[in-house]
Amino acid sequence: MTTLKKISHLTGFSISTISKALNDKHDINVDTKRIIQEFALKTDYRPNKNALALRSSKSSIIAIIVPRINNALYSEMLYDIQKCASKKGYRIMLFQSFEEVATIKHYLEDINDGSVDAAIVLTINKNIENEISLSKRRNLPTVFIQINHEQSNFNIKESCAELFENLLKQIN
Repeated sequence: MTTLKKISHLTGFSISTISKALNDKHDINVDTKRIIQEFALKTDYRPNKNALALRSSKSSIIAIIVPRINNALYSEMLYDIQKCASKKGYRIMLFQSFEEVATIKHYLEDINDGSVDAAIVLTINKNIENEISLSKRRNLPTVFIQINHEQSNFNIKESCAELFENLLKQIN
């Protein structure tokens, strides 16, 4: 994997100069910028997503916690959420809770480190207030969706699109 350090070593330019060239800054010589950008392209350089997330305070990742991955309704919802996320430049990170409150709490605590921008929790649990207060206390935009399997005649595609739009408003 090509890194800034490796490009620096191979081209003789400083890491700072390489960073400026790859970020298309204007306070760098045009020829130097061209050389570095061509070298990065040739060596298939890809920015480190973790470093970008640290710099921008955004990971472009949405966590989704589902009771069971093998449930047809959840699978369909995941499919539509993934499509919405991709269109907006987000990726998803999937967690399976087995509908255990302790597991949901554990996942919410784990992802509150800035590794994700928001969370969606699909649940059949009616007593989810503890998780809601936990996520709000930690400032993680979170949407909880209580699923009633007996009344699941809603339009999943429209609901997922609306859900994702509301979540994006919380993030931005």
